[in-house]
Amino acid sequence: MDKQEFIKLMTELVSIKKAEDNLNTAIRNFEPDFSFLCFGRYETLVVRSLELAMNDKFNWISYWLYECDMGRRDKNVTDKKGQNIPIKTLSNLYNVITKIEN
Repeated sequence: MDKQEFIKLMTELVSIKKAEDNLNTAIRNFEPDFSFLCFGRYETLVVRSLELAMNDKFNWISYWLYECDMGRRDKNVTDKKGQNIPIKTLSNLYNVITKIEN
């Protein structure tokens, strides 16, 4: 998968996750005791499909989504030479998957 297509798909996934958060917030405004609504099955399917398509052996996509909070937590990863590489943007993520792993 090329970088442009990867970024397009990941941007759509991030958009869906944000919409899910907005839906939870809206429902919570009507019912304060509401916990949350989760569409985990679709998310697992999409993330796993992207990991397979990108040959993401080390689960960088999941790391970026959950540990880096979709880039909101500014983290770096270390390459084989010990150099820090940013993983804030989807472009950074693509580079980590395609350059560090190979």
